[in-house]
Amino acid sequence: MSKKLPSKKEQFMQAPKSRLPLMIAACCAVLAVVVLFVVLGASKQEEEKYFGDTVAASRSYVGEFISMTPIAPIVEDGQIKIALQDVDQNNIVFFEVENNEGDLVPLMAYITPSGRIFVGSSMCEPCRGRTFSLAGDTLVCDTCRTTYNIENHEFISGSSACGSYPPVNMNPEIQDEIIMIDLEEVLNWRVRG
Repeated sequence: MSKKLPSKKEQFMQAPKSRLPLMIAACCAVLAVVVLFVVLGASKQEEEKYFGDTVAASRSYVGEFISMTPIAPIVEDGQIKIALQDVDQNNIVFFEVENNEGDLVPLMAYITPSGRIFVGSSMCEPCRGRTFSLAGDTLVCDTCRTTYNIENHEFISGSSACGSYPPVNMNPEIQDEIIMIDLEEVLNWRVRG
């Protein structure tokens, strides 16, 4: 079958094809790029805000599985204090402080690959796991194997119940190489799940 080509006269008499669909598609693509940029930019800002400023050299845990090192905190003047050097040398540490109900609150501190520090609860609340390990770019519950992003605690895999309750940041302050968290924050901490 041969297709009949339009004559010259027919070509000039036909209305030109509309470019409107092409323009709408281009506008949608530009809008999608802008939205993606805003969303990714906002999540990066939240990530940086979550753990604060860089306090140690950046590092990589890729290909490593690092278990917690237990340490003894100092509790004085309404503060819980641990040495930044202990966390920096061991990468992830574990310690406990008794709350106002007589229960031991499990706590941890670790250095993220970007060199920021997390200090907070060390409990995978639904499964009651009290210890975690660093594995590559993830924080892993040693009990149920639920994994979180090491930088911002976004749930990656494992139990969705546990993934809904990541470790809680206790907003540490660092002065003279000592990490301090407010004792009141720990005394008031309760299991959520």
